[in-house]
Amino acid sequence: MRRLVLVIEYMGTAYSGWQSQKHKNTVCDVLTEAIEKIVGEKITLFASGRTDLGVHALRQYAHFDTNSDILPFKLCLGVNTKLPYDIAVKECYEVDDTFDARKSAVSKTYLYKIYISPTHSPLRKFTHAQLYFPLNIDKMKQAAAYLVGEHDFTAFMATGGQTKTAVRTIFDVKISSIGDEIHFEVTGNGFLYNMVRIIVGTLVKVGQGKIPPQQVKQMLELKKRSLGGKTMPPEGLYLLKVRYPEKYLVK
Repeated sequence: MRRLVLVIEYMGTAYSGWQSQKHKNTVCDVLTEAIEKIVGEKITLFASGRTDLGVHALRQYAHFDTNSDILPFKLCLGVNTKLPYDIAVKECYEVDDTFDARKSAVSKTYLYKIYISPTHSPLRKFTHAQLYFPLNIDKMKQAAAYLVGEHDFTAFMATGGQTKTAVRTIFDVKISSIGDEIHFEVTGNGFLYNMVRIIVGTLVKVGQGKIPPQQVKQMLELKKRSLGGKTMPPEGLYLLKVRYPEKYLVK
């Protein structure tokens, strides 16, 4: 039995998220079916984490065990011939059986894209969120600094999330202005339900001048979701990358 890990890119617009669900079109189910056609056996995919309906991934990682002796490169080529245009296997690695796509992850980075324009951009309808007025980048960066470190992020979790603890560590929050776009990169050791979308929504509210940067600190201390901004729509969110221990040689 061999363990293979895949690096997957997908556009989540047409899917009900990553996780397999009955009577739903999911990335996991479509990808599993394609892999099974190539390896000639049933497999189970284990991902680095779930992405929700409409959310994209540039580098999602998932592992599975197989008796097939197919070479990793040939698996990539073969599986991609069975996949729709909006899902692709970019890389494949053989790893030892101690590797787990979720449990072995050291950190994950999410990217959120916004464009600022009074008129909509058809080409960015499913890949960005739209705002109509400029944001104050400096104030958003001040607010983002309060998020870095280990905190209880109860105030940044949507209702419906199931977790034993809301304590997470955020390693970095980067905010970049690129033309008419603003990109947010959030890196942490794990994330709660809708956490990144709530973080961005709260920073946007700061950037609009509706709340002061210090209110982010109050949210953390008081654990009050109502002090923050709205949950941003899913189309602007991407799983950008996942980092693993060097011993696994997974890039």
